[in-house]
Amino acid sequence: MTMSTSINQILRPYEKGKSCIVLQGRSLYDLELNSTDRPQPLIEILRSQALACHNLVVVQYSRSSGITYDLSELNNSEQSGVRSVLNNLGIKNQSGQRQQGGEEDEFVTVLRSLMKLGMQANEPKMRDGKPLRFLILIEFPEHLLPHLNNGTHTVEQIISIELALRLSYSLGYRKSQNYTVLVESRAGLMDSLIYQNIETVTLSQPTAEEKLPFLETMMQRYNNAVAAEGLTKEIIANLSSGTPNRSLESILLSSERTGEPYSENDLTEKKQADIVSLSEGTLEMIDNSRVKHTRLAGLTIQKPLQILMRIVKGLKNGEKNIPRNICLCGAPSTGKTVLALLAAASTGVPAFNLVSPKSQWVGETERRTKIMLNLLKQLGGIGIIDELELQFPMDRSQSSNDSGVTQNLIGQLQSFLADTSMAGKTLLLGTSNRPNAISEAMRQRWIILPVFMPLAQDYPEIITSIALELNPLFDSHFSDPIIMDSANRFYEAGAAPREIREALIASQAVLDGALGIEHIEFASYDIIPGGSQIAGIFSDYIALNYCRNNSFLPWWDASRNAPDPEYPYPDYIKAVLTNEKFVDQQKLQQHLRELQPHANV
Repeated sequence: MTMSTSINQILRPYEKGKSCIVLQGRSLYDLELNSTDRPQPLIEILRSQALACHNLVVVQYSRSSGITYDLSELNNSEQSGVRSVLNNLGIKNQSGQRQQGGEEDEFVTVLRSLMKLGMQANEPKMRDGKPLRFLILIEFPEHLLPHLNNGTHTVEQIISIELALRLSYSLGYRKSQNYTVLVESRAGLMDSLIYQNIETVTLSQPTAEEKLPFLETMMQRYNNAVAAEGLTKEIIANLSSGTPNRSLESILLSSERTGEPYSENDLTEKKQADIVSLSEGTLEMIDNSRVKHTRLAGLTIQKPLQILMRIVKGLKNGEKNIPRNICLCGAPSTGKTVLALLAAASTGVPAFNLVSPKSQWVGETERRTKIMLNLLKQLGGIGIIDELELQFPMDRSQSSNDSGVTQNLIGQLQSFLADTSMAGKTLLLGTSNRPNAISEAMRQRWIILPVFMPLAQDYPEIITSIALELNPLFDSHFSDPIIMDSANRFYEAGAAPREIREALIASQAVLDGALGIEHIEFASYDIIPGGSQIAGIFSDYIALNYCRNNSFLPWWDASRNAPDPEYPYPDYIKAVLTNEKFVDQQKLQQHLRELQPHANV
């Protein structure tokens, strides 16, 4: 078996002459297959391969465990030589006991010892005459070299930061060919000087391809573990990709112990928990079950649905020329979020909700944003940002009074949107009622796909579709006269699809029995008219104003590459079109100015 990808990432900078790195991402205590195809923690594989490939002896340090090292792979003479060198430096194996540093801080003592290591004349020899050197793993360095406001560091922390930087600069330490790795458990919490001067290496979580051999080994190890019917190795590997191997191992172990089959739901729930943990709550894996039986009805929804499905099909096939950033724009309750979820459910690739990373603590927003975007880049798939302009402030021209936090967040997101290396791997889907609240620089990084309000003739089918979601046994057709009349009342009342759904749910609190045609009729009389549709019309005008593709409009005939003269244009849309049914920008801007003071979107 070749060297683990993660171990190769750790040792590669050393091979290039680096003496210090910061290590982030995958835990060194995650499981991996070693050279004999046996599962082992990465830290143990690193210990063996660092010694075998580079004569590096691994020494670990953390404040909780002190100095620890395992010399079991060395002979007695080599062990004696290693201990002699380390003891002379004051680095002693504490076997879990804290090192007593006297009046001096323990970590400062360790760093000063490492500086001396670069000046050692006597090196312990291997059996083949080559010198042994040291790979020093400093764990939880964010607790030892923290990023704090100026003036809040302790004297020991200041000294530690200075020593760490001097160690990275030291020509003597580099010449000694020893290697120091700062292993973070939470990325981005060390002093900024550390990141500015020491190379950072980020270990990715195992991919689906890397999961397969590990899964096969685990299935042999836990041969009484049972997968649910239809759950193939490939499906299991895909469902668990991008998460620690320990999570997959724990699922098989649980099945072995309990005798209960593990299901797709078990794998999905574990992955959801892992993603939330790895992203520090900024990514949430999407539960596709909420749209499993959803059917979107209406002429205005069919064009964006068709376009979106073509794009996600290209994503699934890894096509690099498909759009990467799509913003679904239109009035509230037009199905934008459901469209995004349906697209995610149809791809078979991971899909995540992006949660605003803003925090009240200094520096946390910037750090969490970086973690979120880096993890999404590693995982690939679809990232969904619902209510784009609310989740992520988008207008740099407006003061946010947050000392530049919003500016940094916008900057990171704009860089992410412009990253062409993610073509064919990642698709961002945003939804917005107000694309006019987004700055022009940010808006140009998105392709605007309009999702207009439904037409009057769409209401019967929309109502039937909602009824089937609420009651799968509902058996009335949308052409039923009662449904047609009810649809007309809902339309005249200005009820959006979401309001119709709530009205049907409310009707079941009054009328007995499962939801039926009598509930629809009752709800259509019961609903109180909402008055003006100004907000919806204004939102549709805004979406139309920022759309840059005629072919994205629901009335565009792709076969003729021209507007469809037979499309049932609503009056408010006719008002901003030319006689040839093209958008009249002058009329559109005039109507926007007239409606803006009255529209509350």
